[in-house]
Amino acid sequence: MKKTILLIFLLSLAAKGWPQSYTVDSVPNTKIINNSYVSNPDALITPGAVAQIDQLLASLEQQTTAQVAVVVLHSIGENTPEDFAQALFVKWGIGRANKDNGLLILFVEDQRTVRFHTGFGLEGALPDAICKRIQIQKMVPAFKEGNTDAGMLAGIEEVFKILTDPAYTDELREPDKTSDASSLTFFFAMGWFIVGPFVFFMKRKSGYSNSIQTSSDKPNSKISKGQWWLLCYLLPLGLATFLSFNNDWVLIALSFYGYFIFMALLKYLRVLSRGNAWLKKGLYSTVYTFYKENSKWMGLAILFPIPFAFLIRPYKRKMQAVREHPRDCHQCGTKMNRLSEATEDKYLSKEYQFEENLKSVDYDVWLCAACGSVSVEQYVNERTKYAACPKCKTYAFYTERTTTLVHATTSSTGEEEIIKRCKYCNNRERTTITIPMISTSSDSSSSSGDSGGSYGGGDSGGGGASSSW
Repeated sequence: MKKTILLIFLLSLAAKGWPQSYTVDSVPNTKIINNSYVSNPDALITPGAVAQIDQLLASLEQQTTAQVAVVVLHSIGENTPEDFAQALFVKWGIGRANKDNGLLILFVEDQRTVRFHTGFGLEGALPDAICKRIQIQKMVPAFKEGNTDAGMLAGIEEVFKILTDPAYTDELREPDKTSDASSLTFFFAMGWFIVGPFVFFMKRKSGYSNSIQTSSDKPNSKISKGQWWLLCYLLPLGLATFLSFNNDWVLIALSFYGYFIFMALLKYLRVLSRGNAWLKKGLYSTVYTFYKENSKWMGLAILFPIPFAFLIRPYKRKMQAVREHPRDCHQCGTKMNRLSEATEDKYLSKEYQFEENLKSVDYDVWLCAACGSVSVEQYVNERTKYAACPKCKTYAFYTERTTTLVHATTSSTGEEEIIKRCKYCNNRERTTITIPMISTSSDSSSSSGDSGGSYGGGDSGGGGASSSW
């Protein structure tokens, strides 16, 4: 009789469905099965709740392209929710492949735990602290009362609000007094502490300057090894360490802004100082070229209008003054005169005159009235489309024609023919280059609307939060 009762009891449990322990491979992916965002194999939430969640998450994907998968399970065995969520997230590829904007909400009944697992692209909108707050404030109270439907809906509604309304995200963040700014500067300090020495050794090949006259033929604007350690390693490291003790974004931004201005000003003053040192040698054209090569700092006026916007004109005037400064004749020491454009041609070769007509090179001719010595200085136009011809060395070599011989496809490379010609000596050279294969986006779904039955191939770095009750 007892055996009969036990058998009836076991059969009744089997009829109801014995709760099983799931593996990553055995969790049903309902997005593929019936285009539902909710995998609820143990029926731990009601069909009505599933329908409401599906409606919310379909609307969320349509508005933002973000994909949220909800998995509600009785048990995952001995696995931790964090490891299980990471493996399941990667297996299903939640979120768009080129955005990684996926979120997995995992509910494990026997561990009394809910887990938010975010893709790389959602870590900014849903940082760990926000995920934790949603769970503690909106979900766990309902779970403690045994109301799984209410807890899941409340949490998903919060996610929907955050991802569709940036203003709501700011409102949610406001009470949070966690030191995001100080954490950022702390991680920067720690990162630079480790990476900085590697950068130093990598830069050894490009060299450091141990004196103003490191090179025998031209000046340079490099700093010494000691200066690099002080200005580029210790100073930013100390600044970041100091700023990590406060959470004032304005102070942090102004401090680093001031640091970059300071470094740029040092570079500006270093260029002028080393140029002036070489002017004493009388190498005016060399210094002019040096100033020209180091004039890229002018672009800093866009980011740092004060003081660089006010330094551009004086710098250009100095460059022009260097180019026009009277030279001393190498033969007799007398001051030489620069000839005008109209009178210099008889001292220029045909190649030089041709280059000036193309505006690829500008030449200055200096003439000594005392001994008749002539000095010709070359100034290549940095914006010219012409290069030096391999045959005649004239700056008249340009790309005459480009022809696609074989078109690239998504499965094979292509080939392109380039013909270059010298306008002066008519030298022609033909080269072929390989055209890379055409890359296609792995995100095959449209930019709006749901994914139509599958997730988009997103990835996760393990961000998120878990809460238990």
